[in-house]
Amino acid sequence: MHSKDILFLGHSLIEFFDWQDRFPGHRVASLGVAGETVEGLLSRVDGIIREYPHADLVFIMTGTNNVAMEDFDFLDVYRKIIEKLSAAYPEAGIYVHSILPIALEWITGEDIQRMNQSIREMSMETSAGFLDIYSLFVDIKGKAVKEYFLEDGIHLSGKGYSIWTGALEKIVHR
Repeated sequence: MHSKDILFLGHSLIEFFDWQDRFPGHRVASLGVAGETVEGLLSRVDGIIREYPHADLVFIMTGTNNVAMEDFDFLDVYRKIIEKLSAAYPEAGIYVHSILPIALEWITGEDIQRMNQSIREMSMETSAGFLDIYSLFVDIKGKAVKEYFLEDGIHLSGKGYSIWTGALEKIVHR
């Protein structure tokens, strides 16, 4: 296995985890900003590309904060992010994540599932990989597995990060 340059882009779920520690032997940049929306990430992408001129893998986790604010109209902006990253890193594997369950009473699992289907379709149109981790975080009834989340029902516990990073290992270690 050769060492890879890996970028993790997104919001607090990226920022609040030690990705380098989880993937030793690789050069990992954890570029998460708590509270960030898809639009916020787009505003940072050019600077990220300048600072990190090479990447083998790019993992994007964004949209959660938009959905929490009942903003479901961000796919065009998300597409611009992927287009910029694809142009800057033509040989890299670029992966977008599904949005995880959110424990907010005004957001339903169906809302998130619809958004995830739209993100999946956008990923296919842009040739980005789609990582459905939502399904790993819900039980057979479609309810969030509480032990994978902190008390706020949004941020992940250690077990939640183990589930997520386990799903990424197959890609990182190819």
